[in-house]
Amino acid sequence: MQLVAYISDLLYRHDCVVVPEFGAFLTRRVSAQYFESSNSFYPPKKGISFNSQILQNDGLLINYVSSVEKVPYADAQQLVRNEVRRLDLELENSKSITLPKIGRIALNEEGVKVFTPMYLVNYLPEAFGLSSQELYQVDRAIIDQENDSTAVETPVIAINEVRKAEAQNEGSNNSQWWKYAAVGALLLGLSYVGYNQYEVTSIKNQDLVQQMAEQKLDQQIEQASFLITDPIPQVAVKVAQPKKNYHIVAGAFRDPKNADKRVVQLKNAGHDAKRIGINKYGLHNVAFSSFHEKNDAINELYRLRKLGFDQAWLLTGQLNN
Repeated sequence: MQLVAYISDLLYRHDCVVVPEFGAFLTRRVSAQYFESSNSFYPPKKGISFNSQILQNDGLLINYVSSVEKVPYADAQQLVRNEVRRLDLELENSKSITLPKIGRIALNEEGVKVFTPMYLVNYLPEAFGLSSQELYQVDRAIIDQENDSTAVETPVIAINEVRKAEAQNEGSNNSQWWKYAAVGALLLGLSYVGYNQYEVTSIKNQDLVQQMAEQKLDQQIEQASFLITDPIPQVAVKVAQPKKNYHIVAGAFRDPKNADKRVVQLKNAGHDAKRIGINKYGLHNVAFSSFHEKNDAINELYRLRKLGFDQAWLLTGQLNN
């Protein structure tokens, strides 16, 4: 029997997989990470740990083996026991064992099981198909302002022309007229520079103007009001309540009358007992209680076993009515 493969299958869908009399594999969500040493991003994943103190059977692994191997629950339980004995013997002889796709378990000097996970498989369903991504540095070119074609030259020619006109006409009766002409030439040159600078600025800000126009349009759309003449009819929506898919089974009965009697006994004892359906062997299952969350069901299972209900076990999913 491929016990390790069954454990690997269950790790995709569950946060805790207990191997009776061996230990429990626990998972937790690990967010996406960035490693500066390799300059890479890694997708989110399920981190796997191992607790050798959790040994009690919660029914999850045995039920899965029973359904896959198509054998009764008791036979599946014996198959798991045999595989656990084999793992313990190999661990005792070799001091370490490797569980493919899961990790490596070794014995330390005190004889305690030490687990080292393997991250060859990402057990987080939401991260399916994602892989690590390496980042690359982008080279940015530095613009040389001295060689920039948009630079505007100072109108030196216009200023030189003014000075030349003043020198040639100094002392002349018409010097005043030449001064006015020179000032006009200077103003004409400055006007040309201003216009040229305006064209350069207009080209540079073209994208900015377009962005401002788009933002203005978005604001007008957001502030627009619409008049509805006919009121919207009210629609009654029935919200489906989540099903309780985790059941603490108290027993299974061939005769439905005996199942009903057991339900009455448990209710008189303070339990929220009920019949939860018929299994594939035609037995009517009776549950102490049912839960939405798996962790709540596991806590209740441990509590009931401490009270003496050693035969109680956890059932996941719905049975045939």
